[in-house]
Amino acid sequence: MQSQPFNHTSEMDDVSNHVYTSPLSLEYEPEAEKSGLIDSLYEPGDSVSYPTHLRTRKITDLTPMHTIFDIQSQQGSFFIKESEAEDFSNFSESLTQFSAELVQCLHLRDKYQLLSGQVSHLNPVNWETWRTFPPPVPKFWHYVDEYGTKREGTDYYYDETAKAHYFGETFKFEDYEKFYYERKAKEREAQDPKQLRCGVNSKVQFNHKRHTYQFSNFTSDEKIPNFSEYFKDLNRITQLSLNQAGQSLSYRRLNYLEAKFDQYNLLNESREIEITKLNPHRDFYNVRKIDNNIDLSMCMSRKALVNVINEKLRVEPDRVVYVEGGVTLTLRELFKDYLGSEEEKQLSGKRLNIDDLFEFGIIDRNFETLDRSNSKSNQDQSNKVVVQDDTLVRIDRTFLRIDNHIGGEYLADLVKQVCSDYEKTKYQYGELGLNFNLIPTKTHSSRWESIADWVIDHKLISHNIKWIVRIPRNYTILRQLGHVTNFQEFLDALFKPLFLVSSDPESNLKLHYFLTKVSALDLLSGSFNKTSDISLFEHRNLKPPSQWTDDANPPYSYYLYYIFLNLSHLNEYRRSQGLNCLCLRNHISSLAEDVESGLGVITETLASNFLIGKTVINAEKLHNYPTLQYLYYLKQIGITMSPLCWNKRLQLLKNDDTNRTTLTNSSYESHPILRYFKTGMKVGLSTNKPLFSSLTRDPLIEEYSIANAIHKLGNVDVCELARNSVLISGFNGSLKKHWIGIQYCEDDNAAGLDYIENDEFTVQRSNVPDMRINFRKETLRLELQFVKKVAEGY
Repeated sequence: MQSQPFNHTSEMDDVSNHVYTSPLSLEYEPEAEKSGLIDSLYEPGDSVSYPTHLRTRKITDLTPMHTIFDIQSQQGSFFIKESEAEDFSNFSESLTQFSAELVQCLHLRDKYQLLSGQVSHLNPVNWETWRTFPPPVPKFWHYVDEYGTKREGTDYYYDETAKAHYFGETFKFEDYEKFYYERKAKEREAQDPKQLRCGVNSKVQFNHKRHTYQFSNFTSDEKIPNFSEYFKDLNRITQLSLNQAGQSLSYRRLNYLEAKFDQYNLLNESREIEITKLNPHRDFYNVRKIDNNIDLSMCMSRKALVNVINEKLRVEPDRVVYVEGGVTLTLRELFKDYLGSEEEKQLSGKRLNIDDLFEFGIIDRNFETLDRSNSKSNQDQSNKVVVQDDTLVRIDRTFLRIDNHIGGEYLADLVKQVCSDYEKTKYQYGELGLNFNLIPTKTHSSRWESIADWVIDHKLISHNIKWIVRIPRNYTILRQLGHVTNFQEFLDALFKPLFLVSSDPESNLKLHYFLTKVSALDLLSGSFNKTSDISLFEHRNLKPPSQWTDDANPPYSYYLYYIFLNLSHLNEYRRSQGLNCLCLRNHISSLAEDVESGLGVITETLASNFLIGKTVINAEKLHNYPTLQYLYYLKQIGITMSPLCWNKRLQLLKNDDTNRTTLTNSSYESHPILRYFKTGMKVGLSTNKPLFSSLTRDPLIEEYSIANAIHKLGNVDVCELARNSVLISGFNGSLKKHWIGIQYCEDDNAAGLDYIENDEFTVQRSNVPDMRINFRKETLRLELQFVKKVAEGY
């Protein structure tokens, strides 16, 4: 049931005679507990819990407002009644034509999202029948109750010698196998037609005409656009973004939305504060916050990395940890340039500290290398160009990589510490990005298999983390190394294992289980070519994937279309089998990246992600394209941003003598996240690379606290950002229902959202007052109404 705007107020039966009052501005009486917000937040008769200092206090700094204009002004909207809406007939023909095209582009996104199976209510992970393994922890679970404290007699958790306890340390894959076979037997016994629609183990076959894999005995009911149709749709959006009249209108509407929020906040800030004070047992620290974008190789804090290095040097200094290119090194030999000989170390008692990480260059000077794929093929090209120190490369590959002599054991230990830190807080979660280089290893023919084995064998299982698989655009490197001969083989290496395991999960049960923990796929926008990117529209010779045999890297939108094509067939089959669908959460290069890319590439990247991407990561460049930003707002596309990492990266580029790009404004305040937030875009905060940008052991809270201090955000603002992070995340629908009180729905509501509030007062879950949520929904509804009304004149 859709909650009505501002449902905490009395009904406005007669607006002209209405006097705006709130139940919280009344004098405190026992009878008052039975009405409005107080009755909803507190148990009936529980007068003691109601804060004494709020019983007679007014919740507004303003004098009572009685006129229609005053009421509308306080609510932040001047469209109370549909009949009172302004006359749209005076808009020029160019604006009405632009609005009509804008509406068509909104429909185009709906079409591509539906075909690719990324619509939330169609994803089995959001169905009530979805079951996760292991089951969620009980409602009142606490880390201390489960594991106690790290050292007897103290509550100090961060002892360097203590073991990092976390949920996955007791995980046994045999338990999942038992869970899987028992559930499969029950499904066969129940003869659920939905689960048995395609029969058992459909065969995977390749459709040469459509350049995609498909399943036998399974026919797609939807017509997926071919590349020519996709090209036309993409061109339609890019041309719309260049419309001068449309740019002017979009810019004005975005400024209006920002000013509208400022007015709402000015008039209602005190009321929101009072409502959150009435909310029992809930504040910013115990609402769910999800870090939607964390680089796996830099997911740890600096202190955690130093602790692991020192602990390994103390316990196993003579262990061989690096074997590559004829060089074999023990852990002690790896750090001999700093620690010296064993005798010198014993005399000085020297240990690595955080400053030493800067000396080695692991944090700052190696950022360019770490930010790329963890491809072995890149070591002879990027590492020796960006970083000349061989010691740095070896330390990086030993502690921050999966594919090394010790099988990524040290990196797994660091991830376990991250899981432990999340579980201690109970209310923090993370989605870790795995770089996916598609290079077969010595023990696995498929990269998917090697990653699944690494995650499960090292027991990197936690209720508080999920995974994002990052796909680099490294076709050129793979071809030069002889791993692929054309682009179709690149797509085969990426998707064929997914089709096979979806058809027959028992063929690789570890990969099948790992996929249930994957939030999204992420196509990285950066190219591995030394030359600048070329736009799809500038490319003169676009060929099918099987005929793309030259060394040139395909354009970004070319990659994205064929990923979309394969994902559409894969997700439709997985949905029919009750398996989770995979969504796209693609990187869009930040202002500090791809400085040589042309404006056409940037526009194309933003436009193609509007069509195909479910959510996006890093969209700082979006604020330079008002029409595209307006489209992102109207469709409420989730945007994950990392202002701290962005700012640190800009500072490094600014201080780099070899960088020829002029960065005139690199301050934290210039980051566009505040404008996005005020406008009403679905934006969330993430850390991205805590090792690089964070100074504390709690990087996510650090990210929020700095944003709060610099942008002067209120408590409700940061709670709304946390709520957005939950909406953007790939955690299942039942958890989101419990965390923030939403339920995904089949039909879009009037505000164009794919979910509804299933609680009358969601403030009890997210600490965001209903009046703020209803303001956002009503503003979005009126903006969609405005666009459609203007378009009707065309």
